[in-house]
Amino acid sequence: MLPLRIAILWHQHQPFYKKEETFILPWVRVHGAKDYYDLPALLREFPLIKQTFNLAPSLMMQIDEYCTKGTRDRIQILTEINADTLSETDKKDILKLFFLCNHELMVLPYERYRILFEEGRNEDFALERFTSQDWRDIQTWYNLTWIGQSFRNDKRVKSLFDKGKNFTEEEKLQVLAIHNEILGKILPEMKDLQQSGQIEISVTPLYHPILPLIIDNHSALEAMPEASMPFTPFAHPEDANTHIQRAIEYYKSEFGEKPNGMWPSEGSISNEALGLMVENGIQWAASDEEVLWASTKSSHDWTDKYFPRTVKTEQGDIALLFRDHSLSDAVGFVYSRWNADHAAEDFCRRLLDIRSAIVKKHGEEALLSAVVPIILDGENCWEYYYQNGTYFLRALYERLSSKEFTTVTCSEAIQSANFLPTIESIRAGSWINANFKIWIGHHQDNAAWTMLSKARFAVGECTSHPHFESAFEHILIAEGSDWCWWYGDDHVSANQHEFDELFRWNIAEAYRKVDLVPPDEVFQSILGITETSLSHWQNATVFQPERAESAMHSVTDIIRKIYYRRADCTLELRLEIERTLRPDEQISIILSEPESKLTITETNISFLTATTAILPLLSVKTSEETLEIVIPITMKHCEFTVKFSSKTMIATYPQIGGFMV
Repeated sequence: MLPLRIAILWHQHQPFYKKEETFILPWVRVHGAKDYYDLPALLREFPLIKQTFNLAPSLMMQIDEYCTKGTRDRIQILTEINADTLSETDKKDILKLFFLCNHELMVLPYERYRILFEEGRNEDFALERFTSQDWRDIQTWYNLTWIGQSFRNDKRVKSLFDKGKNFTEEEKLQVLAIHNEILGKILPEMKDLQQSGQIEISVTPLYHPILPLIIDNHSALEAMPEASMPFTPFAHPEDANTHIQRAIEYYKSEFGEKPNGMWPSEGSISNEALGLMVENGIQWAASDEEVLWASTKSSHDWTDKYFPRTVKTEQGDIALLFRDHSLSDAVGFVYSRWNADHAAEDFCRRLLDIRSAIVKKHGEEALLSAVVPIILDGENCWEYYYQNGTYFLRALYERLSSKEFTTVTCSEAIQSANFLPTIESIRAGSWINANFKIWIGHHQDNAAWTMLSKARFAVGECTSHPHFESAFEHILIAEGSDWCWWYGDDHVSANQHEFDELFRWNIAEAYRKVDLVPPDEVFQSILGITETSLSHWQNATVFQPERAESAMHSVTDIIRKIYYRRADCTLELRLEIERTLRPDEQISIILSEPESKLTITETNISFLTATTAILPLLSVKTSEETLEIVIPITMKHCEFTVKFSSKTMIATYPQIGGFMV
């Protein structure tokens, strides 16, 4: 029987951790020392195994900064401090940060490190009793345990593991030097393997944004029609295009040619996102099988996910691969607890079942077109595997080298993308539940999107400023997916506050670079926002008609409260309403300086200036009980009046707004 084709893609990514001149988190360096070199290097033992490695430019840029610019992370800086001169603050930070790893496999196997970990749980005890040697051993061990298996036989590394304790300052710093040495080998190793044809390297948009949400964050409603959307919408397809274009440019600077394929951040695709990829010459992309099912609905068989598909966009066609959700997650989350041989056997048994099902449905010749896409992160799971997964991967690669299977790159996999009918339209979604719930809809996520949208608008008004490009770079960084990954209640991390800090710092820097003052909310943690105490309206002025003069009472059956506040170059209004407007009713909000009018009817909201030119509103958000509107204004002084009218009455709210900047 023909072999079953397998396409394995490892996605390697880290968000951009740089704040001022320091990486505030160490994950590029430590995963580089443990995973990013080891994973491709292991393939040299298995010449029949082909794979695809997807690299995020935000990861590659940081590797380059470590190697060529000497940029350091907080862990490095704390490690470099002589243990004899550590301050109490330094020691507290070490106790907090130097045990952040998988304790079972990266701490407990090493007696000295285990003892220090257990005793260090009691901060008071550690601060009072730990000697300089204790602190030095912690500094050394944390970095030492992150060295990958491929370097464990290096005589320098082996001698340090054998020694185990009483490290010197020189030995401690040697570990950091070895980390940088490994970082310097990552991209050359991948280049060499790509040139040999054993791997393909694809790319992710520049700072790992969720492309469909950057193009229009209301695309989330395709999969979540009842989701709560941010107060201010975000729709910048030009930014999404910039992420794609600059990713391709960076790839070319590293590898000398354009990439064929793109793993969109978190497997997030939409018709518009795919169209942008086509415009930029991308031939293939990938997502999850659940996106396929959502897009094809009832017209599919379960084996359809094993065939590359051509997808039509307005800009042209693109080939898509859809990951086998169960098999990919088995590697990522299940097999780490299994015996390596048993896990590899189970994986291959399931592959053979898939091959039989494809043949039964379509005949043996279909195996020439079918492929099983296995797609997952290339770093996060391995610290949960014994010896960083090398036993499992060797067992797996040995079996996949048999005549029953053949491994292919993603570009090879898509050569037969027309076995099944072309897909006419994709429903927007990601590789997590085929929606964007992780990144939008929760009140904290929505607060982040609103903050980003306002900053993007403010910076976008300053294109002539000499530092606009620098400000815009911070906007692009803030558009990355990782910040909202840690907002809301989906995920928990010891580093959530650092992610929140980085997001808001980039927003603040975007304002500062173009000489704008960041709004106060940028300096308040988004993690502290609760659904019932949204800070957004806490500082607004509230007008209640029922407390006004008697002439106002006739309209209180429509409007209960009006909130208003100035934010950057916008006027934000929130109307709490008792009922919807009737066809003969309207609400007018009249701005006296400059003269303009916002009109709200049963079916329409319009904003006109004195010259009758219609201006676009930045945001309109409605529900059964509220209407929230963001109006663009550029004047230093603003006054406005609210009027309500119908066929039977006209009532005027007195001037309720008046503020200076």
